[in-house]
Parts: sequence; structure tokens; C-alpha cells
Amino acid sequence: MLDDMGFGIVEVIALLLGMSGFGLQNNPKAPTVDAALEYAIPDPDLVAHVDLGSFVPNNYNALLHLAEQPAIKGSPELVMMVKQMVAQVEGMRMQGKAMTGVDLAQDLNDATVFMKFVPGHERPDFVAEVHGNFTTAMLDKLAQQMTGKPAVKVGNGVLVETGSDTPALAVTGAGVLLAGQKALLADRLAARWHAPSHAAGTPLSYIADTIASHAVFAISLTPSNAAKAEIQKHHFHPGDKNFATDLIARGRGASFALYHDGMGIVWQDSTKVGADDMAQMLDGLVDLTRAAQIAPRGIAKIMFGALDSYKGNKQVDDLIRHKADLMKIMDTYTGDGNFQVKRETANNRASVRMSGKSLSEVVPLGAVIPLLVVGLVERASPPSQSTMPPPAIATPPAKPTPTRAPAPKRRTGDPCEGGQ
Repeated sequence: MLDDMGFGIVEVIALLLGMSGFGLQNNPKAPTVDAALEYAIPDPDLVAHVDLGSFVPNNYNALLHLAEQPAIKGSPELVMMVKQMVAQVEGMRMQGKAMTGVDLAQDLNDATVFMKFVPGHERPDFVAEVHGNFTTAMLDKLAQQMTGKPAVKVGNGVLVETGSDTPALAVTGAGVLLAGQKALLADRLAARWHAPSHAAGTPLSYIADTIASHAVFAISLTPSNAAKAEIQKHHFHPGDKNFATDLIARGRGASFALYHDGMGIVWQDSTKVGADDMAQMLDGLVDLTRAAQIAPRGIAKIMFGALDSYKGNKQVDDLIRHKADLMKIMDTYTGDGNFQVKRETANNRASVRMSGKSLSEVVPLGAVIPLLVVGLVERASPPSQSTMPPPAIATPPAKPTPTRAPAPKRRTGDPCEGGQ
């Protein structure tokens, strides 16, 4: 879009500076474990969880006021582009609210998806659970719009089937939105439904631990023996023996989580040797993550020091004038590699938690800045003589390579024909 509107490096830098207010926040009203897992599949192969309240409202508010940022409002073209983008997003938000009564920017709190592989079934069982501002009346209105029929009352909530190839939807009496196969939702709406256990050692314990630690995004894997066999069947040859097959065979469970201030990984092995190997790998990951914070800064400093050699082009000159702004962006989206690390290895379990003042102090989001500068310089610089095609010069034709004359063709009926 920036290229289409004729924007240059100054506008790109201004936009990046203006977006420095976007990010993940610590949510004081983070979902509880019991609430997030109330309608879980008891023994899922995969669970994904996202705390929408930790980033949707704040970032949406930042988007609405993006055009007012000092770095942006100095460019009328950039202000116009931002306002057009905001108008489009606001239009979709208001349309959704008119249809469902739910404000997607303010009324969603968290969502958790549970999936389980079922042998012989083309699709896995799944249940999605969303907390927010939902009512049974809202789903009834949506059902009328989608199917022309009201939602069906089941137990303490209502349910609507949206089609054979799409999941059913339900809202519980407590105002929780559910999606998934009809039979699974009906079970969870029934008065007899009880939340499954997430105690230590259960398949749900991995995602429970990350939710309890206020993860913004988390995913856990606890594949069943049937799921492992299916993975081996479709992705490996019989008898394969490598790191991946070892992980599948030994692994009991794993989780990965992003936080407002970093990330964490947990691995549960069935052997002590396997857990120790994974702990060593996690140490290596920490080292690489530290290096990935420092290396982009070093590369950027080297590149900025070399820019003067390319003076004379408008975009390159703009880059040179805004070196300080570019370094400010680097400082905003990267750290110095000195984030905190907490390691644990016990009971065949290896884990690591990396944390800083913000996510960008652990995950090097600013690594794209040097790539951006390289792209802008290459686009702005004229082709060098070494890359330009040489002028066409008439050259004499190459002397043909002498070849042996073909053997004379035999006459039909030659008595020697066929003799070798």
C-alpha cells in the first residue's frame, strides 16, 4: 500500500515509530484455568489457548489513535492512509456488531480449542470455547439469519446447526460460546456435564500450567498412542529411526507459550536421558535467542555506517538523515540479550522460561529492520556496470568443428548388408 501511494522511506520510518505503542499487555483479568477448561475434551491431542483481553482492546485503541501519533501526523499522505485503514476496520467491526450484538474489539475475553484424533474418522473431534459477551438471545438471532430457524434449546443453553460441513454453535446458560460437533456440544449443555480434571499428570495439565502463568498464547501437545501411530504411518517410512521418531516415541507432552514479557517451553519425556537431551537443546535455544537480539543491532550499525557511500539517491539520503530514528526503532523492537532465564529439569521434565521487560526483549522482532534497509537501498540504487548487460558486438561466426564424413549408404540388396 505504501508503494501504491508513492510513499518512501520517511513514511515507512514514521509508521514504524508510530506503531511502537502496539504490543502485548499483562491482563489483570486473565482467564482462570477452571473457566478456560470447563468444556474441554478430557484427553485431547492438541490444545491451543489465546488470551484475547491481553492485546485486542489495547491494540485496537492504539489503531484508532494511530493517525494522532507525532511521528505520523506530520505526513498528510500517511495520515490519510491510516484513516482509510481504520475506517475499513471500523466498518467491519460495526457490521459484525449489528449482526450478532458482539463487539469483536471489546467483548471477547479468551478462546481455547481442543482437538482429538479419532481412528477411522476423516476429521478430528474438536470443541472451541470462547468467553465474552454472549447471550442465548444473540445466538437465536444469528440462527434466524443463517438458517431461517431459531436455535434449539438444549439443557441450560441453545444450539444451532450451521450445515453439514461447518461446526455447530452453542451458547451455554452462563454465556460461553461453544463450537464443534453437535453431539459434543449437546453433552456440554446437559445438566450432568462436569469439567474434566486438569490435575498434574493429566493431558490437560500442560495447558493448565501455561494458562495459570498468564500466557497470552499457548499450545500443548499430548498425542495419544493412536495419534502417534497415525503420524508414523503418514509421515515416516517403516523402520525409520531419527530424532523426530524418537521425539514421537518418547514424548509424553509438550507446551509452548508466549507471554507479554517473553516465552516458555516445557517438554515431558518418558526417559531421563531424553529429558536431559531436551534440556541441553533448550540451553542452545536460549543462546541462539540471545544472539538473535544482539546480531541485528550489530548488522544495523554496520549497514548504517556504510550508507554514506551511497549518497546521491533521494531514498538513500532519507535513510542517512533518519539514522537516529532507525536505531530508535531497533532499540524498540530488540533487546540487549540480557533477559532472565529460568530452567528446570526434574522427573523427566525439562522446561525453560525466558522473560524481559517486553516480548521484543526476548523475541527479536527488530531483526526485520536490517532486511528493510537492504531492500530499500537495492531498490533505490541504479544497477552497477557489472550487472548491466554488455553492448551487442558483432562477432565472426565460430569456426565449425570438423566432423567425420558419414559412411556411404549401402545399396538395397548389398550382399554385405547386415554383416557387422
